[in-house]
Amino acid sequence: MWAVFIFILGLFGIFLINTFGVITTTNQQDYTLLKNATEAAMNDAIDWASYRAGFYLCVDNSSIDKTKRPINFKSKDDYHIVLNTEFINENVSNCDYLIGEIKINKEVFIESFIRRYANNINNNKSYQITIQDVIEYPPKVSVRIDTLNTYNSVESRTEEFDLNPDYRIRNQIDSILEEKVN
Repeated sequence: MWAVFIFILGLFGIFLINTFGVITTTNQQDYTLLKNATEAAMNDAIDWASYRAGFYLCVDNSSIDKTKRPINFKSKDDYHIVLNTEFINENVSNCDYLIGEIKINKEVFIESFIRRYANNINNNKSYQITIQDVIEYPPKVSVRIDTLNTYNSVESRTEEFDLNPDYRIRNQIDSILEEKVN
């Protein structure tokens, strides 16, 4: 009789430990994971070949002041990057050759971020990753993660985000990769 009582008490204790373990997995841990994965993915995406060999930065918007450093772009449509001189058109006056400047590769960032984030997520939640913006030079990214707890749900994950818009926890980060100036 005592053995059954101790066995049931042990199961109840395991249930309580599991429940409090899930509850203490907080939004702070999700934000820290987002911040660390973004920073590591940006470091993975640095284009070292362009850093060493240089690249052409061609400004498409005439309202941008190219004399001030750093150049402040409002969107990724204000410029384009050319890695080879053969592809520069007749509008060479708007292009500057930059050597020793850091730029990132958009595809490498996305792949690295998703891999790093997916390796560390909590399996009892649904995550919706939205990479809002990736500007290659100067390196800037904007990432948003919507989290939804799925303890008792058997619906598909995309339907949960559409049906419960108020239950989501949203974390967002805008990150700029800076370099030391010697």
